[in-house]
Amino acid sequence: MKLILLDLDNTLIDADYRLTVSENEFRTVVQELASKGVRVGLCSDSAVITLRQWADRLGLTGPIVAERGAVVWDSTRQTENILDISETTWFRDFRESFINAVMRNFPGATIMIGDATRFVKDRGMNAALTQHVFAVNGFRVASFSFFACRPKNDQSALEPDSELLERASTLAAEIVVTYGKKKEDLFWDENSRYGILIVHARTTEKWRGISTLIDQLTPEQTIMVGDGMSDFLNLPNVAQYAVNNADPRYKAKATFVAESSLTKGVIECLRRCV
Repeated sequence: MKLILLDLDNTLIDADYRLTVSENEFRTVVQELASKGVRVGLCSDSAVITLRQWADRLGLTGPIVAERGAVVWDSTRQTENILDISETTWFRDFRESFINAVMRNFPGATIMIGDATRFVKDRGMNAALTQHVFAVNGFRVASFSFFACRPKNDQSALEPDSELLERASTLAAEIVVTYGKKKEDLFWDENSRYGILIVHARTTEKWRGISTLIDQLTPEQTIMVGDGMSDFLNLPNVAQYAVNNADPRYKAKATFVAESSLTKGVIECLRRCV
């Protein structure tokens, strides 16, 4: 059995959370690989439930490594395994503390809890939304994230609010101290372009989750397809493939670099495995 793991953001999908080819075209390639004993899964910073939705849409039959390697989903047994749980169990309580702090510090703000990625992807407006909008990911079990948004001037849609993000990120940094943590001790990814803050434990790395998978599944070959250095696993038994829009540093580490970017590039990588 061969195992291929795909990064999601900026590899399989673009900045608007969309494929750059039709779903049918991509599913056809995946089905062709499955018929030849190749399982295709996902390896991303996103939560398991978000990745499972993508896997179902695209007909992926492989396992899932989620939340930067902290969580492994076995698609065959339908089981979720949180690795190194002692380092991540506090995130759920932290999320509740953050929500309560936002309610105190941003009175009147709209707080959405759930699939924050889908909420921001759609960016839909309705009369209930206020000038400050927080979309907190309620599906993460070993990390934390939220989007900070505001309505556009014409009220047509939501857009990232970098100032709101900065203020809320500062608030989050104050809260982590109450859990015996420091911002410097965590993987703190604050992206003003997208209006998002993602926080992981420093001990979580994609390679840890994939190592666990390899031990469990013992595939004859494992391939990681990605776009950035976080996708470089530095594991001797894993081949690194890159889409064309990848970080030059990652391309230099890859054994194969696709001529195309994003989804088309992923398809190139997949066809190379047939």
